[in-house]
Amino acid sequence: MGAWIRGLIDRKWRENRRRDAARLAAQPVPEEVEEERGVPYLPGGHPMHTLNLYRPRGAGGILPTVVDIHGGGWMYGDRELNRPYCMALAAQGYAVMGMSYRLLPQVGLGEQVQDIFASLHWLEEHGQAYGFDLSRLLLTGDSAGGHLAGLVTCIQKSPALQALYGVEPLKYDPTALAIAHGVCDVYRFAFLRPPLDQAVTREYQKMFFGPRWKLSPLYGHASFEDTAPGLDLPPILVIASEPDRYFRQSRRLIDYLDASPWEHETILWKREQGERLTHVFEVSHWDWPESQDTNRRMLAFFHRLLFLKEK
Repeated sequence: MGAWIRGLIDRKWRENRRRDAARLAAQPVPEEVEEERGVPYLPGGHPMHTLNLYRPRGAGGILPTVVDIHGGGWMYGDRELNRPYCMALAAQGYAVMGMSYRLLPQVGLGEQVQDIFASLHWLEEHGQAYGFDLSRLLLTGDSAGGHLAGLVTCIQKSPALQALYGVEPLKYDPTALAIAHGVCDVYRFAFLRPPLDQAVTREYQKMFFGPRWKLSPLYGHASFEDTAPGLDLPPILVIASEPDRYFRQSRRLIDYLDASPWEHETILWKREQGERLTHVFEVSHWDWPESQDTNRRMLAFFHRLLFLKEK
């Protein structure tokens, strides 16, 4: 059963890779953006230990920073997957970084977190030379990247989680966190019929935590609801859409935040606003009017927080 489920998961991501390659080949990219691609953030030459940097062409000085963590079910994607989206954000006057990180099942969740922290430490050390201001930081991610963005933010605010994941904290906390269509509950995906959903979730547990997943020290410290309680988190923006096949994950996160003490806002696209507004539409189709509206509202959320911070 496990091998069949793993094959099902692998086929799903191979199909996503095929569709995304066709989309990216045909998709326009924003103009007036400078980019540095394939910058290594760790020694050793591993292709997944690289990142891309984006800035508005001709912009001087240091700019507020957006760091984007790509999605792909923790098993697929790299720094190129969200390149047009990152360029669209940079065109609005921001310095943007998007990294690759190693993927399941070659590594587990802990190593993915370590890679993301390594990329952020590289940016902390070298970013100012490229015009990045880490004291003004929006951390965002879509789908599985939304989960990772939330987890990284919680780890940044918790010495206990830093020790558990084997990472050092950054000098600056994120000013804001934006979770787009996040799959933040890694223990119950809730997007398939129950027997199959349970089987897929169980297979992911093995990839995240190892074959004896319930004995892993990270088990129980991996979802947003595990790691967030008691922490002083930055303001959070949730981006969601009802036509999203993973909407129950977004709904759970919104309900959890509504009952929490943390400052948060929601951008929620209703089904009647368009059936095409599916999973991570504003990332994969940055040039749609609804996507541009969503991304402007995300940056406006960040801008308001920067204004309040500087008062």
